[in-house]
Amino acid sequence: MRRLGLLLALACVVLGTTPAVQPARAGNSPSIVYFPATGHHLAEPFLSFWRGHGGLRIFGYPISEAHEREGMLVQYFERARMEAPLCCSGLSDCPVQLTRTAALLNAGRTESAFFPLPNTVSPDTPLRRFFPETGHSLAYGFLRFWLRNGGLPIFGYPISEEFSEIDSATGQSITVQYFERARFEWRPDKLGTLWEVQLTRLGVELAVRDGVDTAPVPRQADVPDYDPALFPRSFRLPVLMYHDIGEPASRYRIPLWRLEQQLDWLLAHGYVTVSLEQAFEALLADGPLPERAVVITFDDGPRSQLAAARTLAARNMTATFFIVPGRSALGPAELRELRSMGHEIGSHSMTHRMMTRLSDGEIRWEASASRQKLEEWLGEPIWFFAYPGGDWNGRVAAIVSTTGYAGAMAAWGGTQWRRDKRWAEPRIEIDGRISLDRFAWFVQRF
Repeated sequence: MRRLGLLLALACVVLGTTPAVQPARAGNSPSIVYFPATGHHLAEPFLSFWRGHGGLRIFGYPISEAHEREGMLVQYFERARMEAPLCCSGLSDCPVQLTRTAALLNAGRTESAFFPLPNTVSPDTPLRRFFPETGHSLAYGFLRFWLRNGGLPIFGYPISEEFSEIDSATGQSITVQYFERARFEWRPDKLGTLWEVQLTRLGVELAVRDGVDTAPVPRQADVPDYDPALFPRSFRLPVLMYHDIGEPASRYRIPLWRLEQQLDWLLAHGYVTVSLEQAFEALLADGPLPERAVVITFDDGPRSQLAAARTLAARNMTATFFIVPGRSALGPAELRELRSMGHEIGSHSMTHRMMTRLSDGEIRWEASASRQKLEEWLGEPIWFFAYPGGDWNGRVAAIVSTTGYAGAMAAWGGTQWRRDKRWAEPRIEIDGRISLDRFAWFVQRF
């Protein structure tokens, strides 16, 4: 940490050493908040970093106040420790680093999983990547989680392979992998959700090792409780909309080879597929979102979409499938297969009627009955709705918002996500006949 402290301290020369003042915030957002759950404050520079890189799900609650340690400003969280130059206190535009928590806590481990692999490993694929920097590989669900939730800057390089370890909370054996700043835990019962990989509370372990006082402190005067609604957030996110798979190509049918070509283009250009659950978490709760995130969706549920699902899975990519229980060819067995690949299931109404033409009661039934049927088939919540034919208005959206969903998707509208569009976020229709160049334009510039 001392070496890092010397490097970061150089920032004070650039930033100056004038005592920090609370900066003005866009929309009068606070520069310090309080967490009653742990009894601690979170202020700049750590507040902006925490919000911008995953918030509660990635870092957890603050478990200490920011304080000086070995010449640095530090603060402990449930799953991490943040560091910054002392002169950065109160400043939002300041360098923040994450401590190599897992590397510190696991130095000297001698299990075979921590031994570097030989450099003769197979070439990287979408399902497996080798890191010569540490001699370890990263694969399948752990690789997908790493890419979706911050990658190298947040978690660091892998410092072990996957292996089985006893979960201290349950006494059961679980699959884990260690990184410089994190320990991943594989939870197969949560496959396809935000919680298929969970992060060990290493920040708590480090605070105990370092003897840090984690006792709650009184709230400072006029400091609000943390609430994502205090901070404006919007972002660009391409959400691609497909329908049938096969020949001949048409507006609503794309040949499998052309879909594969488009998926390979996304991979080659660094795009990472995320679920709608992650996209809405980013919008509403300061969750993480990769710089080149993309959501892939399929409407209507024809049987041909199974080929698309398998093609995506072969590339470690996932999609959201909007199903019409009253008429889709994909039934309970097929939907369970989709879920086993990590795909997400949403509702596309019960019978695919144009909802602006329906009565209030019929709209409510289309939304509620389809969600209930899908939950009955899958035994898990259904969180998202897509309007059949993109047909919606304010009345329809208002009714759908009362039927148990977390958000809804329109059929067109661009790529800009905003909180006020929560019940009709935009998508891009991908015509099955368009060229690869046109597809790239939609993803990059539309």
